[in-house]
Amino acid sequence: MLLYDRETASLWSQLKNQAVSGPMRGSELTALPLTHTTWSAWRREHPESRVLSTDTGYRRDYKRDPYGDYGKERGLYFPVSAESRRYHPKERVLGVEIDGVFKAYPFAELSRAGKGRIEDRLNGESLVIEFDWANESARAFGGAGEQLPAVTGFWFAWYAFHPDTQIFRVP
Repeated sequence: MLLYDRETASLWSQLKNQAVSGPMRGSELTALPLTHTTWSAWRREHPESRVLSTDTGYRRDYKRDPYGDYGKERGLYFPVSAESRRYHPKERVLGVEIDGVFKAYPFAELSRAGKGRIEDRLNGESLVIEFDWANESARAFGGAGEQLPAVTGFWFAWYAFHPDTQIFRVP
């Protein structure tokens, strides 16, 4: 997915953390920690949260997924430069990067680990992966307990941008 910058008309790649076209091409984004989870799980952890209204002035059904069953199908909307058949193309992964070293944590592997907290190392650094299968959510934390920037996405996309990625596997 590319993000459109209205101010400069640049396109930004989330997986590359940089602009891929327009006047900002090559400029890098600063990755920030984020949580990809369900609304109910978010509300339990952050009960004071406020959300934008769905009354936007546009006719759109915000209760319907605009991508339908895309996340379950093997097919892709577009070709990719590198492919791996190691996992279903739409297998969800948590992608983590530490100083230029990348690692994928496939949700299928995390669920087989049998616990919601996995201790691991990446590029010499200690990290903890917290996994919540019920809410299809995973987060990465550093050795001091701080949440790290990470990406939740599909295996095919992570691999296309990071074909040299390390992969977490359950022994």
